[in-house]
Amino acid sequence: MEVSFKLDEEQGFQATTENKDFIFFKNSISGKENHYSPTEMLLLAMGTCSSDDVVSILKKMRMNPESYNVTVYGERRDEHPKTLKFVNITYDIKGKVDPLKVKKAINLSLTKYCSVSIIVKQGGADLRYSLLVNGEKIEDQTRPEPVDE
Repeated sequence: MEVSFKLDEEQGFQATTENKDFIFFKNSISGKENHYSPTEMLLLAMGTCSSDDVVSILKKMRMNPESYNVTVYGERRDEHPKTLKFVNITYDIKGKVDPLKVKKAINLSLTKYCSVSIIVKQGGADLRYSLLVNGEKIEDQTRPEPVDE
């Protein structure tokens, strides 16, 4: 895995991965703020990483949600380094799914499989999750706990 960056005076930093190019974030020269910041990318990566795990685990449990939506909220520290101090991932799932099995999938993701969320937690963030199943609140800002498979 490899990524690279180059400075574009007009756009900001342009990132290149193995098969994609995109504008990553504003820079102090151009002042443009219409691109993702590194911290926003971290939250996007965390939500994507965990979602991939959760959906995969649910499929192995023979559950296919009708809809699956995730919102990741992060709060940064005021002092430097302005690392994340709090993160809550809200999973909103609809369909014929067992809430207990969904909770198990989320806990497995956040404590064992999703490297991004594990790194954020190791960095000192208070990581929590909320869960809605068919519009019913099942969990609210709950700390993930390890699960036996």
